[in-house]
Amino acid sequence: MPGLLLGAVTVLVCAGCSILFPSSNTGGGSAPPPTTTETVTATSTPAPEITPEELVDAPIPSLCDHPAGTMSNGELLSRKKGYGGAWIAAYEGDWKELSFRSWRDEQGEPLAALVMDCNQGGVGWPPHVVFYTSGPTVLGEIDVSDVVGDGRQSVVKLEPATDGVRLSMVNTYQEGDGGCCGTLSVVADFFWDGAKAGGRMVDRLTEQPTAKQAFAAALAGDRAAIEELFNKDGRAEALAFKKAVTKPDPDDWSSRVDCVAATDDETFAGEDRDYARVCYFHTKAGFAEAAVAMKWVGFDSWEAAGIRFSAG
Repeated sequence: MPGLLLGAVTVLVCAGCSILFPSSNTGGGSAPPPTTTETVTATSTPAPEITPEELVDAPIPSLCDHPAGTMSNGELLSRKKGYGGAWIAAYEGDWKELSFRSWRDEQGEPLAALVMDCNQGGVGWPPHVVFYTSGPTVLGEIDVSDVVGDGRQSVVKLEPATDGVRLSMVNTYQEGDGGCCGTLSVVADFFWDGAKAGGRMVDRLTEQPTAKQAFAAALAGDRAAIEELFNKDGRAEALAFKKAVTKPDPDDWSSRVDCVAATDDETFAGEDRDYARVCYFHTKAGFAEAAVAMKWVGFDSWEAAGIRFSAG
């Protein structure tokens, strides 16, 4: 009876444990007391996602030839007065929506992207996208102009993209553009691939699609389309275009279209009308052409500001 009680007590004490019975006893006598082992599973708490509030006082790499340093309240100004600095890009709207994104990679590590503006005290330079991990710690950065071309870009929309952000931007230079105002709208992805920052162009949005629609509307004398596509500067010309043109058949015209900056234009030169580009349409025979003045009005948005026909 005492032996039975001992066995019961042993089972109660070792419930939930592994019981090992040594095999060293080969004489058929009573077994030695059992031994026990416990299994301990280590758990780790994942690092929290990076917040925009963390980044207003975060370190930044060298931008616009300024030395790397740590921001205070979202900016790091040059120690030399009048030499600019770097700061979190602030556009029309909330910078937390247009300049910041936080996410986790496939391993669950927190990452963030921050759009930064900078200059040397004069005109604006293209923005940069800076990537962070926990700390916050800088991983790397990329100049957006290395991907989309030169300009003074502003972000109008930020969306999630694989390993980074997709930026819709205005004010990238087309051929002939310069100074304050680029006329090319672009969409591009910027990402951290685990070793370096990278980028890829997604879309280039020019004036050509709207110019083609405006030319076709004027050639057809489509009043409703003319009212929609031409502004007040060019509407009267568009309504009169069908009667003025000597080649009214659309089949007489080539699909080719060449667009140039307003500064390179002669057709509308010297006139008091607001336009940024001029698109030229050509007949297949090559003896006539039409010019459509185009005004940029916003991201991927143009309106026709005039139309002229000329015969060679």
